[in-house]
Amino acid sequence: MCRSPSSTTSITSSILEYRQIRGRTYHSDKFAINYFLPNDDQQLESEDLSHHYLMILFDDQLFLAPLEKNRLHRVLDVGTGSGIWAIEFADQFPNTSVLGTDISPCQPQWVPPNVRFEIDDATLEWTWNADHFDFIHMRYIVGGIQDWTALLKEAYRCCAPGGWVESVEYDIEFRSDDGSIELEPGLASFGELFREAGKVLNRPFFVQDIQQQSFDEAGFIDKTMRRYKIPIGPWAKDRKLADVGRIAGVALENDLEGITQMLWHNVLQRPENEYNVWLATIHKALRNPKVHSYMIAHVVYGRKPE
Repeated sequence: MCRSPSSTTSITSSILEYRQIRGRTYHSDKFAINYFLPNDDQQLESEDLSHHYLMILFDDQLFLAPLEKNRLHRVLDVGTGSGIWAIEFADQFPNTSVLGTDISPCQPQWVPPNVRFEIDDATLEWTWNADHFDFIHMRYIVGGIQDWTALLKEAYRCCAPGGWVESVEYDIEFRSDDGSIELEPGLASFGELFREAGKVLNRPFFVQDIQQQSFDEAGFIDKTMRRYKIPIGPWAKDRKLADVGRIAGVALENDLEGITQMLWHNVLQRPENEYNVWLATIHKALRNPKVHSYMIAHVVYGRKPE
């Protein structure tokens, strides 16, 4: 496989120069300096919890696209984070070569022999040959992508004919069907934080329409879009959704600070002395059993023509 130096980088000292900001660790400023998520253990723990609730939500399926399992030779996981999806996929398909990429080398060292990780910035020109991967998976990279059409066009180019690309994202705002979120007015400010920050960063946090449109503009066929509710907290009567909500609530509360402090302080430059009060308001609201809140996850997958 021919590689160019455009987006993939070996682990050099500059990449390992993590930044310390308000007690949290962030990726090297070699990459986009305003990427909002930390890369420390607390955030990676929340990522793993998110993986677990999605596995329950998706009925223990690592993907929803109708893959032909005998054609899975090379698989790419974009924005792999902790690497948990790539590792589980490699375990499930031991004859498939799985590559996970991220802007931080925060994945475990002990992994299945058929998985490896590389530092890569997916927002730059991809360095793999055309038609290389049989399946490309990307999940929860919202807020890190400025041009979704460019991203999906690169995925299309690097996807093998007949292969699939799948994108899993969610809207970072609270909703309720019974109006119960109005019991905690502070919850509305959570989504507003991400909407305002997305405008400043020119990186949208609400991408459902963009996600679908980008698949179309890239040239994929047989496109399917699925929409799921992610309960926040164990309030749902359905047992499966109650389990999803319990874990999703823990994942969110585990690192509410990690997903908001960069946006509050560095991006929007809001008053520092108001942040902890606001954070406490959100924590309190999330623990109110009378609030039946949820977020929306949307999965889009499409096939490259043969």
